[in-house]
Amino acid sequence: MNTFAVFVAVAMLASMVNATPCTDICNAQCEIQKNTCTFAELFGNLCDTVNGVCTQACTAACSCADSCATECGGAYAKCKADDSAAASAGPFPGLNVLSCGINLPICSATCQTKCNFNLLAGVVNALGGGSAAASSGESQAAAE
Repeated sequence: MNTFAVFVAVAMLASMVNATPCTDICNAQCEIQKNTCTFAELFGNLCDTVNGVCTQACTAACSCADSCATECGGAYAKCKADDSAAASAGPFPGLNVLSCGINLPICSATCQTKCNFNLLAGVVNALGGGSAAASSGESQAAAE
């Protein structure tokens, strides 16, 4: 049993070292949980069901984190590249890097808020709130 625990610990550490986005790390933990459940052979198909719920939770929890990391990370990299080009031309070479560093958390906070609002709006639409608004908009367009 100790060998299995060591194997699980090594697999978890290896997956965390190689996986950087939230979804990859979370899904790796779901996979370890599924493999542990399957190894026990007590729960049968329940392991697949629990894994499905786990991966869906990962997708829901990490979608904003991953998309904002991509968006803001790209903007930060572009800002730093622009700074290196401006460093040779300007009298104050480090000011743009300071600006990039200040803009990164602002971008992240704005992106997270916008993404979470869009997720909430999607849930409301899925629950039927969007169909009433769409039909009232279609009614107004027909009346005009």
